[in-house]
Amino acid sequence: MERKERGFFGKVLVFILSVFAVIGVIATALSVLSPYVNPKHFVWTAFFGLAFWEILLFDVLVLLALLLLWSRKAWIAVIAMLIAVPGIRKSFSFGNKKAESTDSIRVMSYNVYMFQSVDKNKGKEAAANDIIRIVREQSPDVLCCQEFTTYSGKISRNECIKAFADSIDLPYIYYNKKRNYSNNVIFSKYPLMKVTEGSGFSQEETYGILVTVDAGEKGKFYLADIHLVSNMITTGEIEKLRKTSEYQQTLDTVGKKVLNKLIHAYVLRSDEVTAMLQGLPPIDRPTILCGDFNDTPLSYTYSQIHKAGFTDTFTKVGRGIKPTYAGKLPLLRIDYIWANDQVRPLNFKRYRVKASDHYPIILDFSIDKSAAKPEMKPIENNLDNTEIQLNNTERI
Repeated sequence: MERKERGFFGKVLVFILSVFAVIGVIATALSVLSPYVNPKHFVWTAFFGLAFWEILLFDVLVLLALLLLWSRKAWIAVIAMLIAVPGIRKSFSFGNKKAESTDSIRVMSYNVYMFQSVDKNKGKEAAANDIIRIVREQSPDVLCCQEFTTYSGKISRNECIKAFADSIDLPYIYYNKKRNYSNNVIFSKYPLMKVTEGSGFSQEETYGILVTVDAGEKGKFYLADIHLVSNMITTGEIEKLRKTSEYQQTLDTVGKKVLNKLIHAYVLRSDEVTAMLQGLPPIDRPTILCGDFNDTPLSYTYSQIHKAGFTDTFTKVGRGIKPTYAGKLPLLRIDYIWANDQVRPLNFKRYRVKASDHYPIILDFSIDKSAAKPEMKPIENNLDNTEIQLNNTERI
């Protein structure tokens, strides 16, 4: 592959790039292995999974540089690219939507960011109106919200929820009544039934809520609205880390603080995902899990849900990368709609509109109506007068 004898500086450059290529192989291997390592036992591999796309870009650049220099060492970077294939398959979808079905159901998952608009000139009520417009445009049959709080100082929490439901024409409501627990709310055009038998989802659980949706002739299915613990990284911290001035001081202060937050969140999520999966009823019936899981496809959280028998529906009927975090950190797909094998995904959509720090995701699907239909206790609108403490920090 060498075209001519290389000079001293050329040899040094090839040596440096070869070292980079070896580093890329190691980093890529760690990122692909990160889903199989519990952060409670060894947290550092989780950071490589978080940086998968950045590591892959590094590998591509090193490969191109070695090819331009006609160096045989390019094979090292090729190995890194081959190692990355399983990560690419989880992070990039080549799926195609299926034919439309007359018995399809549309579910939308949306972290509404406590109605704090990304437009700093808008208040909470204006942000809520933007989100209402978005929901009406997409017309879901069921909407699962995370971080739903009071958006008007004039009315209580339950009045906000009722007003929101009226505005989007989804009259059936369920959420956790207990103060400061699980700011998740499910809105539905179909009746909702509380799952009590065989379920570990109680009002003390912070990771989410669980219901049965009765879609009549279209079938019944379990639906969990999930929000795993966030990393609690603020916008200000991200901005400081981006600045090159006073870089060393920033790393010593903000950098360490962010690192500790990430470590803490990874360990907590490993516990939460275990508790969540153990709390589910038997998944031999149509089951959907959706929400903000705050972890990428190269994560322990992702692998545990997949291992439990669920499919990331984006990888089946989505297309591309489709990041779901709309904040200042790029390429983060942390919101999912998971389904077991009795749910048939038809089409997946990430709606790229910035009204929150997350983009809404949408799945059209049909369900296996031959599956057993659990008889659960019906619930009504499940409204209370509890207020939620507001948190004005942007989080991922």
